[in-house]
Amino acid sequence: CQIQPKMVENKLKTAIYVRVSTDEQAKEGISISAQIDRCQNYCKARSWKVINIYTDAGYSAGSMKRPAVQQLFQDLRENKFENILVYKFDRFSRNVRDLITFLDNLKAQEVNFTSVTENIDTTTAMGEAFFQMIGVFAQLERGMVKERVKLAFDKKISDGESLSRAPKGYMYNNGKLIVDKKNSNEIKQIFDMRAAGIHYKIISDKFNIPISTLYNIIKNPTYAGKIKYNGEIYEGTHSAIIDPALFNNLNPLQSIKSNTLTDWVS
Repeated sequence: CQIQPKMVENKLKTAIYVRVSTDEQAKEGISISAQIDRCQNYCKARSWKVINIYTDAGYSAGSMKRPAVQQLFQDLRENKFENILVYKFDRFSRNVRDLITFLDNLKAQEVNFTSVTENIDTTTAMGEAFFQMIGVFAQLERGMVKERVKLAFDKKISDGESLSRAPKGYMYNNGKLIVDKKNSNEIKQIFDMRAAGIHYKIISDKFNIPISTLYNIIKNPTYAGKIKYNGEIYEGTHSAIIDPALFNNLNPLQSIKSNTLTDWVS
């Protein structure tokens, strides 16, 4: 008689995620228990091993700040499973950007993602192609975010605005740097003492400021009414605490760039 080959079970370690909001459960009847049953049957038919079931009841899919999702992320980092199964994509997220970013991270960690109703299974060739497309969109999104950040920074520079937190001697008022009279006198004294050749250690002891912090103060062009961005110095719109000539004596500046975007943005 012919011996039948022994079937090898695919014990893919799987995490099941289910979610429902109160409104959805009332309107659509997609209960937590119904989702779990469908997902467990899906795993059973494929001989997948269910490691854990993550349940968010009464939470919107508009944000990833859900208890079960956060626990799933933690277990993902600890490599507790190889596959995530959901009843439907929108159970996990209705924010396309969040979903693309998450799926791209899963691919990097070689973790599969499967949906029961959409018939998306990244353990298959078609599912792998889907993952590849997600990766393309994720890369596009990262590029667009980078462009938006650069445009925002470029706009601030063209308006002469600072890009960082207010240094000692300044404060922000309606998004603009203004001189903090309480601390600006101390900054003036620090520069005057350094210009007179007084050692950093003496200045540090006098104002109880670490030498490393003191060094950064002396090198900060903000005090001369300038802005440093991408290794270049630009004119600011804020008031200078230190005379630019004095600052220049202590720190020979690079040539000042124009604040007009068309003059310097490639």
